[in-house]
Order: sequence, then C-alpha cells, then structure tokens
Amino acid sequence: MSCEVTAGRRETPGGVIYEDEYWSLTHSVIPVQLAGFLILQPKRHVEHVAELTGQEAASIGPLMSASCAALNKLLEPEKVYVCSFGSSVKHVHSYLMPRMTDAPPDIVGGNYLSAVFTGRWACRDDEAADLARYVQVELAQNSDLPTFTKP
Repeated sequence: MSCEVTAGRRETPGGVIYEDEYWSLTHSVIPVQLAGFLILQPKRHVEHVAELTGQEAASIGPLMSASCAALNKLLEPEKVYVCSFGSSVKHVHSYLMPRMTDAPPDIVGGNYLSAVFTGRWACRDDEAADLARYVQVELAQNSDLPTFTKP
C-alpha cells in the first residue's frame, strides 16, 4: 500500500500533506482512522532504515519534528507517538500518532496502537482530509522545511 500511495495510485484523505525530494507525508488510509494518524515514508522503495541515503537520513529529522509540532499545535494531544514497523508492508514508513488526552492511562505504547485499530477514536474521511489540510498549512507557514507541496 505504501508504494501505491507514493506512486500516486492510491489517494489518501486530504491528499499529500508534504513532499520533498525524499519524503512523502500523508494521512493514513487505514479503514479505521485516528484523526492525525500520519504516515511518513521515503519516496523511493526502501525496505530497511539502514538503506537510507545520507540525504534521506538527514532530511527525515526536521520533517518528523515539524510534523509532530503541527499535530501538537492543531490537536493538543498528550503526546505524539512515532513508530516504525515493517512486517506486513515491506517499505520503510513511520507512523505519527497523536495520543489524545482522553486515552485511558493504561493504554500506552503498543497497546495504544491496538486500541487505535479497534476504531475507538475513528474519524470520517472528510475529518481526516480536513486535518491533513490543516497540517499542510501549518507546515508551510511555521517550519523551515523546503516548500515543495503547497496548500
């Protein structure tokens, strides 16, 4: 699915939030969505973080930081989890998931991810699209990222 999104064959709510020469940031396309569940992935097919070029590795930090800051400003979550798995999707990608303040204290880390997939905080596609556009505007106005994708 990641490669389909990167290649433009699969739409995400709100479309591409940000892209530059190396990275693409979109809202998740998982059927049960959490508003603000973003996916950051390299534009080329990479299966392991160790395969990132020096430029890709250097540019992910500022983009990840700016994206988390945008989610913090827009949603005021308790925190934003950043994690990466690669078992079912053989493409490096990082999840940026806001942990909302109404999440029970016993749901942390991987348990939070499981709770997200149950649909506990599901949102509609139009809500996800709206949030994607807000993040896009926030990144364009309040970060030092190069401007490749404009709102």
